[in-house]
Amino acid sequence: MPIQRAKIALNQITGGTPLTSVTSSDLPAGSTLQVVQRDQNALFSTTSTSFVDVTNYNVSITPSSTSSKILIILNPSFSVNGHGSLRLTRSIGGATATTTGFVGDQEVSSRTPATFHEYTSTSYNTGYNPKSGAITFFDSPNTTSAVVYQLQAGVPHSSSYTVVINRPYSDGNANWSTRLRSSMTAIEVKQ
Repeated sequence: MPIQRAKIALNQITGGTPLTSVTSSDLPAGSTLQVVQRDQNALFSTTSTSFVDVTNYNVSITPSSTSSKILIILNPSFSVNGHGSLRLTRSIGGATATTTGFVGDQEVSSRTPATFHEYTSTSYNTGYNPKSGAITFFDSPNTTSAVVYQLQAGVPHSSSYTVVINRPYSDGNANWSTRLRSSMTAIEVKQ
């Protein structure tokens, strides 16, 4: 005889009162309250010695509580010629974006604070080898205003360098070249 699953009506679980909705206050700490995801397919390239926004590579999430944490999962695919850096920024309620908590900040001096950095001396072996990065952050924005997480790219050392997103630096219209995807996910977690 096959195993049967128990079929329990919702009004049996809740003591006879039909379950009509669940609010975030009904959920335990650690529950996921919302998920916002950006699938980044567009190509991007810069030779800017200042960090610039990677076009459309951002997520906006509005926390439901000031105590919520935001889990950020960042997966960029990028390639460089020379030194190239990526960094994550955060803007709350339209304020100026900051990098606090998202970049290396120890013994900076004249070094470049970044979330990702790559150096490649372009050759046949390296120019066709893009990197796929992965990093997670558990942020505490302490707000119920919209929070925008934005990826930026730059080549602070020299404008003769280039950083590209979603393709290898050396590129060709042939089957040995590639196109990649990047993503960013923001998950509100109840505390």
